[in-house]
Amino acid sequence: MTRVGAMITRDLPPEDVPRLAASVAPGLDELWVVEDLGWAGGITQVAAVLDATANDHAGRPRVGHGIAPAPFRNPAALAMEWAALARMHPGRLLPGIGHGLPEWMTRIGEPVGSPMTLLRETTAAVRALLRGESVTTHGRYVHLDGVQLEFAPPDPVPVYLGVRGPKGLRLAGEMADGTVLASGPDPGEIQAAWSTIDAGHMAADRHDHHDLVVFTRYFCGDPADLPSPPPDVTGGWAAVGADPAAAAEELQKIVDADADSVIVVPHGPFEEQLHLLVEEVVPLLDR
Repeated sequence: MTRVGAMITRDLPPEDVPRLAASVAPGLDELWVVEDLGWAGGITQVAAVLDATANDHAGRPRVGHGIAPAPFRNPAALAMEWAALARMHPGRLLPGIGHGLPEWMTRIGEPVGSPMTLLRETTAAVRALLRGESVTTHGRYVHLDGVQLEFAPPDPVPVYLGVRGPKGLRLAGEMADGTVLASGPDPGEIQAAWSTIDAGHMAADRHDHHDLVVFTRYFCGDPADLPSPPPDVTGGWAAVGADPAAAAEELQKIVDADADSVIVVPHGPFEEQLHLLVEEVVPLLDR
């Protein structure tokens, strides 16, 4: 069964995040928050959403951190934060790492000569720390000397990579537990991404399940009224329909494209579009 969730736009003031998350949680499998430079911090938002939705049933919704830029986060600090959240909310955390936008990383004094090397080193260190291992590593970017978490999560925590290009997708298949495609791919692009991810998975001789999360733009209403894409997800494919049935028909194309999780990015009046999605569009999907 394909999971369906929604992304909480970065434009929503942080004090409104818990209220909105609680209001839509019963109708969704996942909620993802955004970590963009200058906006609300991702870890704080994840913690708030987990707390606000803690009384839901069957471990739902799971909450995704999308995506922590590797140059912005020391891997030991990142693992400590995620481990604490995973212990407080078992089975509900979906942590994601990316290489960060070069322009943003330069603006904070963290330019990276080899983003893929940093992402590889960070992913390896964070996953090992979350497993409770003592980590000593001296790579090009990541340096840890006998670091171990005192409160490692008792259960495995999946680590996702938010990547786009073939090198990143192959790395995700090789090293991560899942991939986040945040660029609004169409069904054909999803299938192509799977091929590259699978190549990395096989090269690493892995036989576990790799989870694919796809962010999908969405608008329900007159297509002529579709606003410009928000900065959270630029360009890409969009599920646009004049009414809930038409919007669901378009969104079904992504659900049928072998994604494990479809995360909808509402356009237009955010709360209005999000509630319309949860109340009238999601129930029409064949998952």
